[in-house]
Amino acid sequence: MPPVRIRGQGKARKHEPWPLGEFSESVIQVLGKHIVHYLAVGHTDVSGNDFASMFARAIGGMHYAAPLGIADVAWNGIGWSVKTVKNKAPHGCAGVRLISGRNAPSYSAGISDPFNDIQATGRAVIEIYNARIDQAKDEHDELRMLVFIRAMPTRRFTI
Repeated sequence: MPPVRIRGQGKARKHEPWPLGEFSESVIQVLGKHIVHYLAVGHTDVSGNDFASMFARAIGGMHYAAPLGIADVAWNGIGWSVKTVKNKAPHGCAGVRLISGRNAPSYSAGISDPFNDIQATGRAVIEIYNARIDQAKDEHDELRMLVFIRAMPTRRFTI
């Protein structure tokens, strides 16, 4: 199905490196090499920042070490929000819980006690996240999310 067109919008630019939900074999191999090296030099776990850096190197992209928006990695007009999650069975898990970081209701919405009105705090967090998405859309043609699910004791991983 072709992308939806909206009046007044410029022609959509398509930079897709591979279909959504798929990765090239070379990207997977480079990621595997980075993970093996990382573990071989004595690290016991892979942090989100470390994995974002590995992914950026694997695709030839740029890793924003301290992102303000939701895009952690960028390549050719695409921004990726990179998340890492621990799970005992990464190949068979039915779902994961992701945390939307960089949401400060006190700073962004002036909420001094986030527990005073939970509904208002929840709305503020969603508004902050949506604003971050809008910011990322201004900077990138396409946004994607990448989730690295890991079981470090058994050395099992999935993306």
